[in-house]
Amino acid sequence: MKKIFFSLIILLAVSLSADAQKVTPSKWSWALSKPNPAIGETVDIIFTIKSDKTWHHFATDFDEGGPIITTIKFKPNDSYELVGKLKSINPIKKKDEVFEVNVAYFEGKGEIRQSIKVLKDNIAIEGTHDGQACSDATGQCVPIKGAFKLEAKAGSNSDAEKKKATTKQKIK
Repeated sequence: MKKIFFSLIILLAVSLSADAQKVTPSKWSWALSKPNPAIGETVDIIFTIKSDKTWHHFATDFDEGGPIITTIKFKPNDSYELVGKLKSINPIKKKDEVFEVNVAYFEGKGEIRQSIKVLKDNIAIEGTHDGQACSDATGQCVPIKGAFKLEAKAGSNSDAEKKKATTKQKIK
């Protein structure tokens, strides 16, 4: 009898764990606004968030006391320096009835930008992002966390120098 009881408990535990799937309704990607910026140039890191249908992902700047505000933390590195603050690009803004505060969020696709100044040839940018996504269809809210890493090589010529080099080549 004890064997049957423990077998049932194990079977129940396995079935519950198989049923519990990790929900990840928001997928992140990142890139520089210019692939090979020159040393001294200021460019943007573009974080793109794609949310599943019926889900929305909260932005970086709105009233506290509601959902989790999206944050991006950068690991210090001497190849770049941050310029200004994170910027959510065109989020939807409204008063949330559940949280009773003004919120900003993205539906479908969203974009967050951080300006940086390039300081060295080999650019290495890494860190973490934290936020929250909610579904109007199910009422479910889940934390969204992850890490990012972006590497690039600074361009050897500025646009003006490239133009001069191209012009000189045409003259030859």
